[in-house]
Amino acid sequence: MSMRRSLFLVAVAGSLFLGDSARADYNYATSLSILSVTGGTFTNTAGGATATSGGTVLTLTNVARNALFIPGANTVNIGDVALTTTTAPPASNSFVVNYQDVFSLTNIGPPGPGFPDTRNFTVTGTFTVSQVNTGNGTITNVFNPPTSGNFTLGGINFFGAADNFGNPTINGAPGNLGGTLIASVVPEPASFVMLGLGLGGVGFLGFRKTRLRA
Repeated sequence: MSMRRSLFLVAVAGSLFLGDSARADYNYATSLSILSVTGGTFTNTAGGATATSGGTVLTLTNVARNALFIPGANTVNIGDVALTTTTAPPASNSFVVNYQDVFSLTNIGPPGPGFPDTRNFTVTGTFTVSQVNTGNGTITNVFNPPTSGNFTLGGINFFGAADNFGNPTINGAPGNLGGTLIASVVPEPASFVMLGLGLGGVGFLGFRKTRLRA
């Protein structure tokens, strides 16, 4: 392998190594709360929230995850949703739930100054529960704008969005609120220095070879 090619590969490898070292450890946790209920009552707790109407209970549960892979695109669960009936619901057992979901992302290690550090992304939305009296209750969910945003944490740019919903079945499988978290590393100055040194070395070798031939 020629010296010129070797220097180039070293420069690229070095810059990639430094870029890889920019990855940090991130944890996230969500905090769900109900703001209001039309046609029922609600309770907020440390673990989530519940809305009750007649014989039907809608439960929102906080979720958390450790050691996110950064950078990359991640589909994230920002809350669990369950729908149960404890007694035979009345025919009017339909209700509307307005909720808030605070997504907290924490940088628990380097890079980036001041770790641990946290950024919050807040989403609001509306659940509409209907047709529960037939035993085939359904929930529709609408996220209220804005549902996306950008922030920087630990030297990494993030784009977060609430963009999907898994519908739970009554007394059956739970559903979930979902989102997307896209991260991109901001290259450190040292990465550019390493790459510049390697490319400079390649140019110097080419210049020297030309002069020797002259």
